Amino acid sequence: MSKTLSKAALAAVIASAVLASTAVHAQSKPLQNAPPQPRELDPAKRVPPPAAHQHAPQASGQQSVQAQPAAQAQPYATPQPYAPAAPAGASYADGRGGFFIGVQGGKGWVYDDVGQSALAVNAGYRWQAGAVTLVGIEVAGGKLDSTTDDGWPYAKVDYASIGANARFNFGHTSPVYALVRAGYFTADEADYGDMDGGYLGLGLGVDFNRHFNMSLVYTNYVYFDSYGWYDGDFYYDANRADTLMLGAEVRF
Repeated sequence: MSKTLSKAALAAVIASAVLASTAVHAQSKPLQNAPPQPRELDPAKRVPPPAAHQHAPQASGQQSVQAQPAAQAQPYATPQPYAPAAPAGASYADGRGGFFIGVQGGKGWVYDDVGQSALAVNAGYRWQAGAVTLVGIEVAGGKLDSTTDDGWPYAKVDYASIGANARFNFGHTSPVYALVRAGYFTADEADYGDMDGGYLGLGLGVDFNRHFNMSLVYTNYVYFDSYGWYDGDFYYDANRADTLMLGAEVRF
């Protein structure tokens, strides 16, 4: 009976020791599911700088792969009406009026098939009269040098004129233009004396810039050798002269 009590007492002591060891172990083990304590960010770092979005450099020999932003869906764009572009070089169509002075050289024909060296100067003013049009007035003076042909001498001719002129560019951006000139002239020929009449000229030219151009102009001069009244009728003897001149002009 005493042995039985002794064994029971020993079992109770061992059970008490085991339970005490378990309790101590349970108290020393940290909590696994405890929530993390909130951390307060530094006020200066609450909004991360742009550099925070960049990837840190990787070790040498290792390729970096940058994440590409996903394509964003673009909203539907409403088609806009087509607007034609402004023509280039529109400066040819604006601001070309003003004073001008020019010099021309070439050939003149007062007598049939007899060419004489010709030289002339002119000056005037033109106004802008449209997108590609200039109109103006001009005065000119020139001479045809004396010459000989088959042994026959031909005298020098001096002349002067006043009239109108007009230019028409071939489009807003084209530097090429047509020229028309017309008016009154008077001339003096050493052998035959004075003569006068009218002239009409046509030409073609090109603008190199706002202030300089060149042109080739043919001009026909019509004049009267003699005229008068006889028995109530008007008699006249008309003649003509021609010049073909290459000229250069400066505009201000």
